[in-house]
Amino acid sequence: MKKNSFIYGSIILAIVNFIVRFIGFCYKIILSKLIGPEGIGLFQMVFPVLMFFITITTAGIPIAVSKLVAKQNSINNLKGAKKIFKIALLITILIAIILSLIILIGSNYISLKILKNEEVNKSIIMLAPAVLIISISSIFRGYFYGMKKISPAGIAQIIEQIVRITFVLGMIYYMYPVSSKLGAFIAVCGISIGEIAGLIWMMLNYKLFSKNSTISSYKPIHTIQIISQIFYISVPITISRLLNVSMQLINAVLIPQRLIVAGYSQTEAISIFGRVIGMSMPILFLPYIVTSALVINIIPNLSEELALKRYKMIKNDILLSLRITLLISIPLTFIYIFFSEPIAMFFYGDKVVGIYLGILGYSTIFLSLQHVLSGILHGLGKQITATINYLIGMLIQISATYFLVGNPIFGIKGFFIGFISATIIISLLHYISIIKIMKINFNIIEYIIKPIISSISMIIVTLIIYNHLISLNTQNYINFLICLSVGGLTYFLILTLIKGLPPSLLKKLMQKK
Repeated sequence: MKKNSFIYGSIILAIVNFIVRFIGFCYKIILSKLIGPEGIGLFQMVFPVLMFFITITTAGIPIAVSKLVAKQNSINNLKGAKKIFKIALLITILIAIILSLIILIGSNYISLKILKNEEVNKSIIMLAPAVLIISISSIFRGYFYGMKKISPAGIAQIIEQIVRITFVLGMIYYMYPVSSKLGAFIAVCGISIGEIAGLIWMMLNYKLFSKNSTISSYKPIHTIQIISQIFYISVPITISRLLNVSMQLINAVLIPQRLIVAGYSQTEAISIFGRVIGMSMPILFLPYIVTSALVINIIPNLSEELALKRYKMIKNDILLSLRITLLISIPLTFIYIFFSEPIAMFFYGDKVVGIYLGILGYSTIFLSLQHVLSGILHGLGKQITATINYLIGMLIQISATYFLVGNPIFGIKGFFIGFISATIIISLLHYISIIKIMKINFNIIEYIIKPIISSISMIIVTLIIYNHLISLNTQNYINFLICLSVGGLTYFLILTLIKGLPPSLLKKLMQKK
């Protein structure tokens, strides 16, 4: 008997995400110490450019592949699933080649006119191969997710991270000391190197899977029909993701410029930007370890369940996703707010990062919900609704960044105001959109109140222990690890005692089909 595909797949992906993000997080910490906040700031200026271009090929099309392949897989039409994959791959390669040429031709314009920083020109040029490789990899991932083959895509992410980190840190150590400009360039080169390794792994697994596939029925699907379905699903999602990436690109340009208007030097402005985007944000996005796994799995699952008209299962999957998200994001919100400085000192040895993290921490719950609710809307075929909701939130954030960050009274806090406000508004709009489509019984006491009570208990116990350890003059990293362990145990103990984590939920997580 097969384990529940949604939960089982989510658990596997969550484990993979944890490994990948843990490795990546350690990498960013080491990298920040080797090339400094300014080097991280330069890298973070280039990264949104990469994200903007690859979003065109990796946002909507892989999700379309995942949904369409899952639908064909549900009726055992494996040949149809392969045809969808091959057509999507061809479309993606053609688009990616065009985008890579645009980057090569327009690198000077992007660096000088858009980013207004000539130091990132060579890094921009090195984005061209990365766009092609990442685009191809995303289609393979979409196919594997649609076929419920989680392991090949998951292992590929681990391989990509290990190879990229080995290359980047190896080059920096070999050439050390390196300038901020050179360090950022090496980090950009590492993206392509790592992606090549991950792609090779997935290609080998695809060939192996194709040889071992069982004979299935074949229901012909016309090429035109496949292309129209791919674009119908992918275009709204791509627009939504482009808005997200455009927001990152706008921040990369706007935040340093508006900080300069507020009275900071260029070096100070880039360093602040690096601390916020390159150092605080990776910690803030830790819940994505779980939410990413839920989103990747829930989209093809909801698509399959809609095709089979299993509406009760759809409601159960939605509620289960929301509950898991809240169980993780609520305690993390409290931790970020009350222990931001110890966290920042543990990872970076930088108190300023702790100040930024403490403010951004208030958005954790809504940031996690926004991610999962967006995936649910995509799974239900409401891509346009999700895009409109996101556009509303982004307009609010851009306005706050432009008008508040340039004001000396607010400075970088103007970005925080816009970011938190936009996150709350988007998540609320997503939730309202979902309950209009699917009536779900959201239990506030079970889903919100009990995790909050457990989180408050966790913070009280952790603060007592933390203050006691400080009085004993123990080292910071020991204090951090002890408090993290005791706090986590306290949260789950209280949660279990007040039946916020009932045996029925644990049973559901491990149930079989």
